[in-house]
Amino acid sequence: MSTKRILGITVFAILFIAVLIGVMLMNSFLRRDNDPLQLPDTTVSAVKPGAVESDTLNRVEVTQDTIQAVVSTLSRPEIYSRDIVITSYWEDGQAEYNISVSVFNGVTSLRTLSSSGIEKRIIATPDTLYIWYRGERTPYTGAIGAWGDGNRTSDELQMLVTYEDVINLDKDGITDAGYTEYGDEACIYAIYDTPGLGYTMKYYISIDLGLIICAEEYDETGAPTYSMTAGECAFEVETLAFTLPDGTELLEMEQ
Repeated sequence: MSTKRILGITVFAILFIAVLIGVMLMNSFLRRDNDPLQLPDTTVSAVKPGAVESDTLNRVEVTQDTIQAVVSTLSRPEIYSRDIVITSYWEDGQAEYNISVSVFNGVTSLRTLSSSGIEKRIIATPDTLYIWYRGERTPYTGAIGAWGDGNRTSDELQMLVTYEDVINLDKDGITDAGYTEYGDEACIYAIYDTPGLGYTMKYYISIDLGLIICAEEYDETGAPTYSMTAGECAFEVETLAFTLPDGTELLEMEQ
């Protein structure tokens, strides 16, 4: 076979292989282009507004130095109801108060039943305070600022510490703070020692609700002097809770 013939066959073979490779690459490209693109799953589950999932709790570290700034970002619901139990302790005994709380856009209704059987009703609007006992038809009525020391809030009328109290604590007295769970609630907690008195307060604040759901106070010997626990919070109220003993419905007056 002549050299020229061999060279021609070789060139033809090289061109054939090049064309074949090109066709294979083109088919591969077209097949890949037509296949559905497989993306990683980035679906995020819906979360109740305001709720904090457990894996996000460590994003903002809560310490003695940051607790007050973190708590100041919390907000409470405008409409809710819940039951709380307040217990006051002293050397020879204790008293318990079961309080039904209803809040509607700045108006607070309290029904307090003491362990001695006394039932007291309180309704506090932004301007006016109403107080009466079971069986009474005419409530005491006065301006909020005219009752007590003039600085009472609806929270104080519940004998309740609030997260505003935590914000105003002397930072030097905060001995511990962080995230925890109380019951089924994700909470911020703080432990505070009263300077000079030896009393210790423990606060548990719901991250979701912005409400204190438990508080405890102990004297210098470790004996309890005060406790507060809250039941489940509902985001609805009964109109009857805001009705005076003469039948006046205060929510209608406020709207």
